[in-house]
Amino acid sequence: MAFGGRLGWYVVIVVTALAVNVAADEERPKRKRLDIESIYYAQAGLVKSALAGVQPSRKGVPEIYFVGFAPDDAEDVFENEVKHVEALFRRSLGADGRTVLLVNSRNTVDELPLANGPNLTTVLEGLADRMGAEDLLFLHITTHGSRAHWLSVSFERLGLNDLSARKVGEIVNGAGLPWRVVVVSACFSGGFIKPLKSPRAMVITAANSRRTSFGCENGREYTYFGAAFYRDSLIDADFRAAFKRAVPLVRAWEKEQDHKHSKPQVWVGKEIAKKLPHTWKVPGQSAAVDATVP
Repeated sequence: MAFGGRLGWYVVIVVTALAVNVAADEERPKRKRLDIESIYYAQAGLVKSALAGVQPSRKGVPEIYFVGFAPDDAEDVFENEVKHVEALFRRSLGADGRTVLLVNSRNTVDELPLANGPNLTTVLEGLADRMGAEDLLFLHITTHGSRAHWLSVSFERLGLNDLSARKVGEIVNGAGLPWRVVVVSACFSGGFIKPLKSPRAMVITAANSRRTSFGCENGREYTYFGAAFYRDSLIDADFRAAFKRAVPLVRAWEKEQDHKHSKPQVWVGKEIAKKLPHTWKVPGQSAAVDATVP
């Protein structure tokens, strides 16, 4: 009798759990199924349209072009961040009409190209064709990173390929860009500096090669580094000064949360060092909002 009574109790628990799960499934709104084939076929047209909207360089005028790359749909902070940063470059850094966003999100899948390796390659090469010898390409990458120095590239069931640091370096360095600044906001992103090095490049990362970065959560507008660097420190195109202002903010926020310091990194090539900050410095409104909240 005791064994039978115990079994009956287990059955009640299982049935109750199943009932709760079924009820939760019924309440959860059903998401529209993605048409994967159509998404893939649409990419060439979306990339072409994005590049068609970019203004060509004005001869002899140093200008900034911007690309935002948010390749992981797991948390909406990546999408939010690239949109905010793109708006900052349009509004305050003179890049209006010279920006492209690549985002993996249901919110943008019908409007923007996917953030994957092939699209990034095509976009950077297309922009290089529109840029003059005096122009700068600013690339902001925000996603998850791994200890092996790979960037997470994902969008539901599309089966996209992650990007290694070596591959990112090949894409950026092989695009034919005249001058470039690359920001990699991801865990262990310091491992991307070496593959991205060039005399005409500046590389900024949200962490060193052995540390994690923070703020990759749903509902956030920025990661910790994104908030510190873009929102609270990037007043004009003096990227080195903005980095110096941003690091103490990141350290303070991490300390408040008992996080190990991410140790953001910066590397500047010899040739671009002679150009920064004055060549592309555009006086604009301050990006500072509230440095007390990450």
